[in-house]
Amino acid sequence: MSKTVETYRRIRIFRTRWVSFLAMSITLSSSGLGHEAGEKAVGNTESLAWKVDLRSFGFTGFVPKGEQWGLHLRPNPLCFSDSNSLIVTFITREDVTTLARRDQPGQSLPLRLHGIFLDAATGKVRNTKEWSVARPRGGIIAVGGGRFAVLTTAMVALYSPSLELVNDFEPSSEQQSHVWDFHSSPTGKVILAEYHYPEARYQWLDTDTLQPQSAPWSRSLPVLSVSDDKEITSFRDTYVKAKAINIYEALVQPRDRPELVLCRVIAGQEDDCGDPEMLSNELLPLWSPHRLCVVPKTGGDSLLKASLRDDEWLASRLYPSADGKRFAVTVSAHKSGTAFFDNRLS
Repeated sequence: MSKTVETYRRIRIFRTRWVSFLAMSITLSSSGLGHEAGEKAVGNTESLAWKVDLRSFGFTGFVPKGEQWGLHLRPNPLCFSDSNSLIVTFITREDVTTLARRDQPGQSLPLRLHGIFLDAATGKVRNTKEWSVARPRGGIIAVGGGRFAVLTTAMVALYSPSLELVNDFEPSSEQQSHVWDFHSSPTGKVILAEYHYPEARYQWLDTDTLQPQSAPWSRSLPVLSVSDDKEITSFRDTYVKAKAINIYEALVQPRDRPELVLCRVIAGQEDDCGDPEMLSNELLPLWSPHRLCVVPKTGGDSLLKASLRDDEWLASRLYPSADGKRFAVTVSAHKSGTAFFDNRLS
């Protein structure tokens, strides 16, 4: 994440309708995206609204290296708890100044998860808060009504808009050792806790109560994302020995109905389906490194298609707006760094 948070107001037209919104950006440059007919963007203006230097709040640029074991959670470091409240999160490692500690290279050093609470319209800092964390993974998600949840290996905690602790859930010591990921739904209504070893196990957490419920199924397929209705997106790669081919399928697994296959292709012989990720409770993008499309969760024709040049790649996360009709992605370019783009779904 950049050492500064900058807000740009961009005005862009899709399908001849003007859309005005706030977009988080590090750099703004051409992303080289090709939209299908009817999706061309015109009339683009931008101006800097405000800027906050996070170094004054402890940001050091700390990036965990060689510490990939444990929680794989990587939530968006920027989230809106309501329409005018922006939460910025980052992790720092405290400096070690004593010789005794330096002589113990294998000893874990203190880590802190920082939350900086900003007025989204002005950039004014309203409050700050810190949490001690055991692993260099963790973050904050919005759960509605101005509330937010803090996710770490040791706890999931629900806070009010005034930063008061409302409820919390602490996994057992064994679970803390085996927690692999937290998958949150688009609105933060539900969280799926994923544990590994000796096999994959799951728990649902309703963020209103944080009371855990065992998922009534076992999964051999990877969990990519979840919906408010506790549906799962996943993929399946099947080798067909008789034909010596691999069949790739993008899937939605409802709670009480058979799985829905959104896309099925022969790997290496056809365009990749892409991995499914919940954008909202109705819309589901299928993304791959150089292209994405957005389809209804129930299947059907694509609502939006976009493609990138061969020297550009989509990152593995989508950042949706509250209503799920706009979203941002990070595009990694071979020479020009990163850029964000937005799309309006009609």
